[in-house]
Amino acid sequence: MEHNEQEQRKGSAKEFQESLDQLQNLLEENQIKDKPEKELEIENDSQKPATEKPRKFDLAEWEDAIADIEQYFEKKNEQTDGI
Repeated sequence: MEHNEQEQRKGSAKEFQESLDQLQNLLEENQIKDKPEKELEIENDSQKPATEKPRKFDLAEWEDAIADIEQYFEKKNEQTDGI
């Protein structure tokens, strides 16, 4: 049983980290939108190929990230309630 709990914790931690990574990517994308145009042009020229366009803000991605975080906390609460 202890092994199963460890596996659940590892899985939850992995899901949580993936959600945080998604959230970080979204925040970075939104931060880019807030920068002045001239700053963006300089960054785009030096960091991205000319064919790559910045992604648009996607509400569905935010909702998925929030759902993952909520799921993580629900699982965590279930585990602590069972102890």
